[in-house]
Amino acid sequence: MHLNKEEAPRISFLIRKKINDNLTAFEAEELASWVSASSRNEELYQQCLDKGDQKKAFEYLEKIHVASAWKDVKEQLNNTERQIEKPKIGRLFAYIAAACLIVFGSITLITQWYQKIDNQDIANSPIDYKPANNQATIKLSNGKSYTLDNNQESVSINSTSIAYSNGQEITSTDDITSAEIHTPRGGYYKIILPDGTKAQLNAASSLSYPLTFSGNKREVSITGEVYFEVTPNKKQPFVVQSKQQEIEVLGTTFNINAYEANSGTKTTLVEGKVKVIPKTNKTLLPTILQPGQQSVITTNKVFLQEIDSKSEIAWINGKFNFDGKKLKEVMQELSRWYDIDVIIDHDVPNIEFFGGTFRNNNLSTILTLLEHNDITYTLSTDKKLFIKKLIKK
Repeated sequence: MHLNKEEAPRISFLIRKKINDNLTAFEAEELASWVSASSRNEELYQQCLDKGDQKKAFEYLEKIHVASAWKDVKEQLNNTERQIEKPKIGRLFAYIAAACLIVFGSITLITQWYQKIDNQDIANSPIDYKPANNQATIKLSNGKSYTLDNNQESVSINSTSIAYSNGQEITSTDDITSAEIHTPRGGYYKIILPDGTKAQLNAASSLSYPLTFSGNKREVSITGEVYFEVTPNKKQPFVVQSKQQEIEVLGTTFNINAYEANSGTKTTLVEGKVKVIPKTNKTLLPTILQPGQQSVITTNKVFLQEIDSKSEIAWINGKFNFDGKKLKEVMQELSRWYDIDVIIDHDVPNIEFFGGTFRNNNLSTILTLLEHNDITYTLSTDKKLFIKKLIKK
């Protein structure tokens, strides 16, 4: 089978529509004709439908450099006389399966073809919004507030001063007992606490903490989403309070997603061990998490599940993880990251996404996912995103 410019995007489009069960009779016939044309087409088709293989393809794509890899893809697409060797998961499968990932919303090498990666403008609309950057404010117990420098990556707190990672002092802490750092929509920031614990705040999140940890525990409070790397101290456990739960740890790495818009609070353990204590219902018992496990606390239940922690904390590595998420949840994430309000029409299907993309893309790049799912959008100058069902003529 030859892989050419015209065929690869078209076949991935048809496979997407097949999985979403919205192929027209003509499209179904076209896809069936392609599948039956060769045993290799059939094999590739089945791989694209297999979620396990989709995950492998996504993992393959995560490891490569998009620009250089796309250059290689174009060379192969342009060489119509060249026969592609049978892959293992293989380049052929990776390229086509990459396009198939559009089914669930992943940005992939094939979609980069549509977006003309060669330094061209990829916006569908003249209006576009940039991704989040380093933005935060810190409010001190003495009433003073500081807007943190967006050219700095992190801020460090100790008993004598608050300073950036390069040593530049923001203020002394002589008359301060506690502080709260807050990231707005469209912002994120890193902080090093007095005990050396590192915390990374996602957009629209906050972290409150004392300037010194005294007593028999180190206690902080959060809203939104925060990733922790806790400095071990057996004599003084680290405690994280959020609206629905309390977390107790000695020294470990974990992520808490406690956005109020979500149906529950998620705690994902990467290393170590934590105790999750629900606050929502007195009948709910504490849960001990092991690495690779996630707890989800709702009003009346505690769910415990095995997860891929790497995917769950993709955001700290500059990536969106849309795997298995529905449209509304993805739009909430984009709303926080790009500082926009999202308005979704009632008849827009709550489609499922798979895979992810890099968080440093402009909003228009992410929104191309919608058009591959028969959904259209409009961006306004006052930071509103209108999502509508595509009306076919």
